Amino acid sequence: MNKTVLGAILMVISMAAYGVVNPLLKKAGLNSFATMIVQIAVLWLSVLPFFIVSRSYQNVFDNKNAILILALAGIINAFGYFLLMQSFNYLPIWQINTFWVLIPLFGAVASFFILGEVLSVNLLIGLVFIGAGFLIAFR
Repeated sequence: MNKTVLGAILMVISMAAYGVVNPLLKKAGLNSFATMIVQIAVLWLSVLPFFIVSRSYQNVFDNKNAILILALAGIINAFGYFLLMQSFNYLPIWQINTFWVLIPLFGAVASFFILGEVLSVNLLIGLVFIGAGFLIAFR
């Protein structure tokens, strides 16, 4: 199977899972911080055996810069996730999930500045369509 097709299938399944999680979390009715902590604990406990068996930890501790980058990414991820949980108090789930389409926009800009990736004309046109679709959804 083509790697691009397989990657797309994995992402559709991933987004379907995330699409189900947000309504479940809102239905639980817990405060944002408690929701975040419980999910992180469950995620950590469920992933730990795979981390140990795959020996993924061996490469992580070889590079001190990688550890710092992973720590920064973890802090940014926790901050973003906390804000996501807070948004449950202010927006319906369909609007919250609509914001996920903005990830390619922010990812492209961040990749340009952090990795020096080239922003092609096709990508910029696609990002304009994403932005337009987002604005149309909220009208």
